Amino acid sequence: MSLSSLLRILLARWWLTAALVVICIAAMAVVTMFMPRKYTASTEMIMEGNVQDRVTGESVSARSGYMSTQSEIIRSRRVAERVYEYLPDDIRALVDERAAEVQPEGRVDPAGWLSGYVRRNVTVEPGKNSSVMAITLTAEDPEVAAGALNSLAAAYIDTSIELRTDPARRFSVWYQNQMELLRNNLREARSKLSGFQQEHGIVGLNEQLDLETSRLADLSSRLVEAQDQSTQDQLRQGEGNEATAIPNNAAIQNLRSELARAEAELEDMSTRYGERHPEYRRQRSEVQALRGSLSRERSIAAESLESTADVSQSRLEELRQSFDDQKERVLALKAKRDELELLQQEVQMAQDAYNSASGRAQANTLESRLAETSVTVLNEAIPPSLPTSPNLKLNLVIATALGFMLGVALSLLLELGNRRVRSRSDIEETLGIPVLAYLPDTAGTYRQREAQTV
Repeated sequence: MSLSSLLRILLARWWLTAALVVICIAAMAVVTMFMPRKYTASTEMIMEGNVQDRVTGESVSARSGYMSTQSEIIRSRRVAERVYEYLPDDIRALVDERAAEVQPEGRVDPAGWLSGYVRRNVTVEPGKNSSVMAITLTAEDPEVAAGALNSLAAAYIDTSIELRTDPARRFSVWYQNQMELLRNNLREARSKLSGFQQEHGIVGLNEQLDLETSRLADLSSRLVEAQDQSTQDQLRQGEGNEATAIPNNAAIQNLRSELARAEAELEDMSTRYGERHPEYRRQRSEVQALRGSLSRERSIAAESLESTADVSQSRLEELRQSFDDQKERVLALKAKRDELELLQQEVQMAQDAYNSASGRAQANTLESRLAETSVTVLNEAIPPSLPTSPNLKLNLVIATALGFMLGVALSLLLELGNRRVRSRSDIEETLGIPVLAYLPDTAGTYRQREAQTV
């Protein structure tokens, strides 16, 4: 069937299509008149997206799904179940009447009915690139729609406060428990530090360590000097009477000079007088006496050097022992200082942990008592003056389209049940023979013109 044939069929049965359109429009108008009126109230709220970290206390930006999360909270059962308690008295009375009408007798639960009704009819739309949340609620009564929506906003604000304060309250309890443990740790660290100081009699350890270190440095210097002195004394002592330090003795030098002079005179006398001469013998006795005196002086000098060397060595040993004792004392003080510093660090760490926990506990305690939220109602809902449903214009348009489609469908069904020839193309398509001639259109009805053409 060609498009021209379809158009001819529709034109031939236009009255049927028009009748169905009129019937559908009339029926839709009657139905619309008896449909219950529904009113839609709307409100807007501003959502701030900053949240606070429970452990560090730092304020951070909310996640990208913050607005979607708040939308789910608004539509949640927890919020819907609290709407009834926030209703004004006059609106609550209307809700009670409506619940009594739709619920079975003896099982009237206005709060439960309103909770389910709100969840079914509320619409939440987060703003695009903004912090504004649009909320709408549809009801049969404009006063109920506006009152229930305002109550929903109030219930959501209180619920958001609870969702914020409940974790803070739990964290506050947790911090209180941790503070008791940290307090015990601090007390134990301080007790260890105090016990260590009392055990070792530490008052000013750093000053004492500086003093002992100075003493150690002084002993080290004196030890070096004593070592040099002992070495020199050992060198002076030498071996026996041939010590290198003995010729430097003044008495020995004088005796050597006298001995040399006496030996020279004795040599001279031996040449002049001979060995039996009394003068020679006297001179020889003098030389022997000088040699004895020189030997005794050398022995005395050697003993003196030996004594000096022994004294130097004894002093060196004493200084070395004192240096070793002082060194051990300084090392012991350093070990005590290291242990003391470690205990002091433990006390400081315990103190810092306790202070941090105390600050966070106080912050969470204050936050758990907070009665404010970052959500603000931008525009409260007001009772709408015009219903949003049913929409008469839209229903009439739908009825017109439905009547036209029914008319087209019924016309085609009737045509298929009783096929007629309405143009020469129908003859050519149906009988398969060509049309030799036709009469042109003349004035008259459409049926007459078609009959003349055929």
